[in-house]
Amino acid sequence: MNAFQRKLDILQFIPRAPRKVSSRQILDNLQNSGHANIDMRTVQRDLKSLEQIGLFGLEVDKRSKPFGWNINACFKKLNLSLMDGNTALAFNVLEQSSETLPNTTLKELQPYFNKAEQILAHDNDSLLQHWSKSVSNVQVSQPLVPPDIDPVTLERLKSALYYKKQVNADIKRLFKRAKKAVWKHYDKVNPMGLIQQNGRLIFICTFGSLHTRRYSLPINFIRNVEVTKSDCQQSNDYHKSFRAELASTQEKAELKLLINDNSFFLLHGYKLAEDQNICSSTIAGKSLLTATVTDDSKLRAFLRGLGSNIEVLEPLALRRYFTGLSESLYQTYCN
Repeated sequence: MNAFQRKLDILQFIPRAPRKVSSRQILDNLQNSGHANIDMRTVQRDLKSLEQIGLFGLEVDKRSKPFGWNINACFKKLNLSLMDGNTALAFNVLEQSSETLPNTTLKELQPYFNKAEQILAHDNDSLLQHWSKSVSNVQVSQPLVPPDIDPVTLERLKSALYYKKQVNADIKRLFKRAKKAVWKHYDKVNPMGLIQQNGRLIFICTFGSLHTRRYSLPINFIRNVEVTKSDCQQSNDYHKSFRAELASTQEKAELKLLINDNSFFLLHGYKLAEDQNICSSTIAGKSLLTATVTDDSKLRAFLRGLGSNIEVLEPLALRRYFTGLSESLYQTYCN
């Protein structure tokens, strides 16, 4: 997540005076909401920056340790009239990636989005306009047109996730024995998360109070959503246990590749890991790359994309995977 989004998330965890919250509590809340690679130094730097801006009513109580942060009781939101071109550009960028924000946050931010659009449309600062036209987020993989999503369905799922309420809904399921997908009605569905993955939205959920398996469902596989008054049946440490589970299943492997010297991967200076090392090999026009990586579906998809520019030497399981894939492709295309 970018720094601007992180600072917005920090603000939502800070209570209005006289209540207060410590830097450690803010860090824990950020980590539980998806900011996995953040440390205390970053949180403290962000808090100081937000305090110095002076537009958010942020104050710190230093009378006792740990210091307590809060929003001044008299603060009445960000003054739209104070928005400058740089702030407008930041809100404009945020709006372009706002699909995963809660509905309540979107409603609160909509006036700022509108104001930002007005400022940028009439901005005389050629540098800001030049920046807007010069910088973009481009998807390098094959672009896919995402399926149509019912806005009412998405709004209700986000609302249920935000307020931690169960939903009743019709869900399209793909059963192994069925010849086609079927719609089934489910009650007491627990919203667990919303993930944006390669341009599409994925809804993470569980069913009931006893069935703990998590399901990943495309939003277009859900319809007729009803948000109930029942609280979501999930443990408070779900996010921590989920990260721990991921960490425990991601075993590291020592990767060795022969890679063409003229491949874009080498020429552009990318790294598969911080300990990546590249040295010359005994084969002309090829280099030897070593790195400590996680052998998962993402790595294999990336390596498949490099095609004949690479040869996997180790680990043996990964080499066998590409050997089998090559033989399968050969059988397919030689007929």
